[in-house]
Amino acid sequence: MSGADIRDVFELPPPGTVNKQKPKNQGERRPEGISRELFSLLGENSAPLAIYQKKFKEKPKSNQKAKNWVWHPFKNPARGDDLTLRHWVLKSEAESEAPYKFEKFNTVLFIQDYTDDEYRELLEDVDWSKEETDYLFKLCREFDLRFFVIADRYQWVGKNRTLEDLKDRFYTVSRKILTARNPINGMTAAQSSLLNSMEYNKEQEVIRKNYLVGLASRTPEEVAEEEALFIELKRIESLQSKLLSDREEVLKLLDEQKSTEDLRSFHTSSGVSGLIQDMVNARRVTKPEDPATNYSAPSSGVSSSVSTPGRPFALNALKIRYGPSPNDAKSGISWHEKLHSGCFVRSQKVPAVKASLVQKVHATMNELGVSSRLIMPTAKVTEKYVELQNTIVVLLELKRQLDRFSQESDIQSRLNGSKKRPAPPDAIENGSNKKVNTGSGNTS
Repeated sequence: MSGADIRDVFELPPPGTVNKQKPKNQGERRPEGISRELFSLLGENSAPLAIYQKKFKEKPKSNQKAKNWVWHPFKNPARGDDLTLRHWVLKSEAESEAPYKFEKFNTVLFIQDYTDDEYRELLEDVDWSKEETDYLFKLCREFDLRFFVIADRYQWVGKNRTLEDLKDRFYTVSRKILTARNPINGMTAAQSSLLNSMEYNKEQEVIRKNYLVGLASRTPEEVAEEEALFIELKRIESLQSKLLSDREEVLKLLDEQKSTEDLRSFHTSSGVSGLIQDMVNARRVTKPEDPATNYSAPSSGVSSSVSTPGRPFALNALKIRYGPSPNDAKSGISWHEKLHSGCFVRSQKVPAVKASLVQKVHATMNELGVSSRLIMPTAKVTEKYVELQNTIVVLLELKRQLDRFSQESDIQSRLNGSKKRPAPPDAIENGSNKKVNTGSGNTS
């Protein structure tokens, strides 16, 4: 045994090799915020919970200098007193003595005012006194026409005013004052828009709110019933519109319409059926009679010169105009059972053949020298093509039935032939002997 075999048995490295140190397996790095003893207890397992450390945000790095803020006094122009308040502002704004920047939001609504003379001439009302009207306008100025707040704060002895009453009185007085001071013809655009914005209908507003109260106080059963009725109404309306459109289409298809009568009479089934019956009776007359030949002079002694043969028609003869017949090709009018909306290609109306018969029909047409695709599909060509196609389909069906019957007859004839058994040979010999004997007897 050589030394190499011994090294292989004991798994020793070959001579002359240097033992390289294996790199240490670096385990999971200990997170910050956890002690070394606690982390060693975990071993190879990772921490069951993630460890989050609360850290404050880093200090922002800015190269700009801090702005100077000062505690500056100011006065609010919206206040009636000279109260002085203070707030923090930039030093540059404090030195500029700029006005209070929130002063622009201090807006006051424009409310019409009236004098005693105007009230006596224009604004007197039996239900409203001047003192109560003044009180209403005072609350409107105080609460900026917030009528819900005004109705909540409104208190007048002996009167229980609703929100609609307050609105109606305020807008009525404002409109009368505006129209008295500025006639409608001489108003500007702003005044006209202001007058239109003061429109108020008290009765309509009361009805609207009562409707909303009734709508909000419905029970779930009433809501479900109303939804069902609404769906049924939509269905009825759709059916009615479809029925009316069908009736209009039927009326368009009629060749004779009574223009002297109202079309409303044909909106019922009885009216349409009566009109169709009249048309059927009118079509029975194939050829109109000549009114000149059937005219006879009256027996009251009136001159009969109107019925002379030189005049083709009588003066009082009834003239009837008849439209073109369906078979008249010169008129250029085609008759259809149903009109199609929009444009379409006439070749699309050719009925399709069964998939199993398409190749046979095309083969038959090729034998007849007819192209399976129409080059000029006019009305007459399309009609003849459809007629030929239907005839070929019927012919192929008859041929298929004939082949099936002939095959069945052949099978039946073979079955019947196999049932007939041939005569035995001894019987044939006996029969022949009998014929010979009879023959010899005759000869003898």
